[in-house]
Amino acid sequence: MLQKLTTEYFNQVHDLIKHYSDKQLMLPISLDELYHRAQAYRLVVQDEQVLACAHLDIFTPELAEIKSLAVSELEQGSGYGRQLVEDCERQARELGIKKLFVLTFQQGFFEKLGYQVVDRDTLPEKVYKECVKCSFYEDCQEIAMVKNIA
Repeated sequence: MLQKLTTEYFNQVHDLIKHYSDKQLMLPISLDELYHRAQAYRLVVQDEQVLACAHLDIFTPELAEIKSLAVSELEQGSGYGRQLVEDCERQARELGIKKLFVLTFQQGFFEKLGYQVVDRDTLPEKVYKECVKCSFYEDCQEIAMVKNIA
């Protein structure tokens, strides 16, 4: 059921992320950014409908982030979010990455998967590459969480 992002699903993925970013539950992503990161996305698709998405963003040979994890409201509790996180973890292990992190508003979900809350400043690779450019940088409400997967 997991598959890579193809051109036929770009707008659906963008709309799914926009749905949650409009509610300020995740950061927005432009179509241009989505095209740029297309190879990293994994989707759950059923009957030509995108039900969930996520992607793995590699920062260093030992550190990566799970980004843009979104599950359709109608599919909440289906296990698709867990399935995508586990797929990202598998990909990271195959690459020899030792630690994954997320910035999230869904602390409880990630705690169930073994992630632990950390101070965002313990992730300088993220902060200095992306966070400082974000319009929410000074008032970021996202929770930084990490998991050692080595």
